[in-house]
Amino acid sequence: MKQGRHTKLWLELTVIAASVAALMMLVYFVMIVSFQNGVQSTNATMRLAGYIAASIYGQPTDVQIEAVSLMIRYGAHLALFFAVGLVTTFVSMVVCRRIFRIAGIVLSGVLCYILAYYTEYFKQFIEGRHFQMSDVALNWYGSLAGIICMVGSYFLNRLLVKLSD
Repeated sequence: MKQGRHTKLWLELTVIAASVAALMMLVYFVMIVSFQNGVQSTNATMRLAGYIAASIYGQPTDVQIEAVSLMIRYGAHLALFFAVGLVTTFVSMVVCRRIFRIAGIVLSGVLCYILAYYTEYFKQFIEGRHFQMSDVALNWYGSLAGIICMVGSYFLNRLLVKLSD
C-alpha cells in the first residue's frame, strides 16, 4: 500500500516538473522570436510570404505579398500565444488541485496577459521593432483561446469519465 502511494507521488512530481519545464522552454521560444532584430524578423516573414503568395497567385503583386505577410504575422501571434495559454493553463491545473484549480486558471490568465503585454512592450527597445497595442490584443486573444480550450477539454474529460461509469 505504501509503495503505491510513493509511486503515485513520484509520478505526480514528474508530471509537474515536465509541465513546468515545457512551459519554460515555450516562454524562452517566445522571447527568442519576440526579440529578433526588426530587419531579421521582416526578412523572414516577407520571404515566407513570397513563397506562399507565389503558390496562391502565381505571379503575386507587392500588395498581395504584403497581405499574406500580414496574415502570417497575425497568425503567428495567435498560434504562439494559443500554445502559451494552453500550456500555462495545463500547468496551473496540474499544480493547483481541487478548489484551488479556479485560482490556478485565473493566475494562468494573468500570467498570459503579462507575457502578452511585456513581449510587445520590450520590442520598442529593439532596433527596427516597436510596440503595438494591436499585437498585445492578438497575443491575449491567442492565450485566451488556449485557456478556453484547456478548460473545455478538462470539463469534457470529466463528463466522459462520468458517462463511462
